[in-house]
Parts: sequence; C-alpha cells; structure tokens
Amino acid sequence: MARRADLGTVQIRNEVIGTIAAMAAVEVEGVIEVWKGGSPWSAWTGRSGVRVETQDQDVRIWLDLVVAYGANLPETAGRVQDRVREMVERMTQLNPLEVNVSIHHVQSR
Repeated sequence: MARRADLGTVQIRNEVIGTIAAMAAVEVEGVIEVWKGGSPWSAWTGRSGVRVETQDQDVRIWLDLVVAYGANLPETAGRVQDRVREMVERMTQLNPLEVNVSIHHVQSR
C-alpha cells in the first residue's frame, strides 16, 4: 500500500499490516498465539499465520490462531475481528474490508 504525502510517498508494506494484525489478535483474552503452521508438537513452521491483501485503501486480512482451551471460540474470534479492525484502521488509516479468523488449534495456557 502506498499513498502520496505532501513531501513524497508513504508506503506501508503488507508485512507491517500483518504484524499489526497479529499483535492486536494476541491482545484478545483467550488467544494464545498466531499459529505458525505444522504440528503444534513440532518445531517446524511452514508459514506465518497471517496473510494480507491490499488494493488501494482497502485491506483483507486472514489470521490463523491458537486459542485457549475453555474459551468460547465464536466470541473470541469476534473480539479478534473487532480488535484487529480497530488497530489497523487507527495505525494505517486503511479500510479493513475483511478480518477472517481461522482457529487452527486449542491448547491449555
């Protein structure tokens, strides 16, 4: 994502938006971490757990999460969507059209 400023252009890379989304997600009670791929019992990580697509001022975000055992999964996912949308808007002035949450694993804290 690039936008023109009075003195030049400002570019916010998708990786930065992904980092904001991941940090916002783990602030939500019940979220343990962003899932890194592979088996939860191995050290292998196949991917980052966050995907971001931008077009002009619009952004779509996909998050893969590990959530605490006992948490209400739909409520936790909804709170993640709200928090990620809030922080991405606040920090980037972009429009999050979608915040898609996929719960890949449940574990005890």
